[in-house]
Amino acid sequence: MREFLGGLLVLAAFAMFVLSIVVMVKPLKRLHLGSRKRGLLLLGASFVVTIIGGMILPPPTPEEVAVRAADEAREKAERETVQAAEKKARDDAEAAAEARLKPAMTEAATGLWNRINSTVAGCDAASKAVSDAAGARNPSPYVLYPLVQQAKTVCASEGLEVSRIDVPDTIPARHRDGFKEAIETCSNAYLAKMSAFDSMAKVLDGNVRPSAVSDAQQNAERAQAGIMLCGIRFMKAASDAGLDLDEVIKD
Repeated sequence: MREFLGGLLVLAAFAMFVLSIVVMVKPLKRLHLGSRKRGLLLLGASFVVTIIGGMILPPPTPEEVAVRAADEAREKAERETVQAAEKKARDDAEAAAEARLKPAMTEAATGLWNRINSTVAGCDAASKAVSDAAGARNPSPYVLYPLVQQAKTVCASEGLEVSRIDVPDTIPARHRDGFKEAIETCSNAYLAKMSAFDSMAKVLDGNVRPSAVSDAQQNAERAQAGIMLCGIRFMKAASDAGLDLDEVIKD
């Protein structure tokens, strides 16, 4: 009996709700609902009747709760299965597309690596000149100082130039961030070399305090580590893109 009465009230509340919407759009004077205000009152009454009907309806039995929970679990599992199948289809399509693009991606990544190296060739050459002069017998600070200053200037310029290199559009968007990070790392590495040469120049210019010498040594080590990290980050970006490192980095 409670179920019948509660259901009847809920059904009546729904009818009142629909009628109230109609009245607010077009008042029904024949039903003594000739104003939108009465439509609003009817709408409020429908909510009250809905609450009363819900209170009268008996609570669901444990069996009904179990069936409802099982239905929800089954629907969730079906949704997850469909979503997993759709994701796999998307991943397979992307993998197939990248397989077709792999030769072009490899060529683009190789060109990018070569461009980075050609951009910093001046810094590498200037660094070698400093290294050769420093490794000579009885190195002269008067010979080293101008070489170090030149290396500092060249590495600063080329480090900034590296940061302006763009990742080729041939490389898919989801792999570009890795190459962008590698470019930034390489740029920072050569700017670190500039900083190292600056510290070395200060020592050669007469600042031989222990702190200055220590800074020069630390900056040189930091720059060397940065150069290694530059190559590692680029290899990681290429590997994450599914490229063969032997084909990308040939030197």
